[in-house]
Amino acid sequence: MKTHIKQTGENDCFSGKGHINLVTKMVVDEADQLVTCSMDDTVRFTSMTKKEYSASNLVKMDIQPKHVSVATGGLALAVCIGQVVLLKDQKKVFTLDSLDYEPEAGAIHPGGSTVAVGGADGKVRLYSVQGNTLKDEGKSVEAKGPVTDMAYSKDGAYLAVTDEKKVVTVFTVADDYSVKNDFYGHHAKVVTLAWSPDNEHFASGGMDMMVYVWTVNDADKRLKIPDAHRLHHVSGLAWLDAHTLVTTSHDASIKQWTLKF
Repeated sequence: MKTHIKQTGENDCFSGKGHINLVTKMVVDEADQLVTCSMDDTVRFTSMTKKEYSASNLVKMDIQPKHVSVATGGLALAVCIGQVVLLKDQKKVFTLDSLDYEPEAGAIHPGGSTVAVGGADGKVRLYSVQGNTLKDEGKSVEAKGPVTDMAYSKDGAYLAVTDEKKVVTVFTVADDYSVKNDFYGHHAKVVTLAWSPDNEHFASGGMDMMVYVWTVNDADKRLKIPDAHRLHHVSGLAWLDAHTLVTTSHDASIKQWTLKF
């Protein structure tokens, strides 16, 4: 396993006025927009081509958002403190509030048919997307502890959920969200995960400064990157291709790893 770090620190910067507080989650949607949510109570949609923040591409939330996900058809989901907001084409179209649980993370199925919301109570609730609304049909599955992050595989076959109990659970969507595998290895809370484009692997990062690259069909087959970031925990993961993983951390560094399975 090799790591490539650009020593110069060269990068492309976004121009204009961006978020004014901590950005808690970012994803790229089908329109090649960077979708970000921040403790400044906004969700932004910023063109990756223009690389310029715009006041017209900002959606104000009622409450602080902490997680965002996207799907086809211009759909986005913002999980806020005590509230879940469905957005379409950069507009709020539906809000779930007065919840009897605290939502921590969410994911929209790539096909746009289902929204999964993970709670501090360890439950993952499944809502069906009907037009511009979310319908609660009383369906939920269990993680091993309070949910910290979650994502569907690119092909929509699996939903992976990380939790505070150091476990990653993968559910099989077509099999009524039955548990495919539980993945153990982290020594501290798992905080982030990302699916490989091959849909056969995913990476998880935790408070233990470690990154694991897992194989969906074999929980024992894994790559371990110990001390991926030695000064702080792993805060974000992204795949450039099926063999290239990027990790970020609060140590102010970005690392690129070449994986050999």
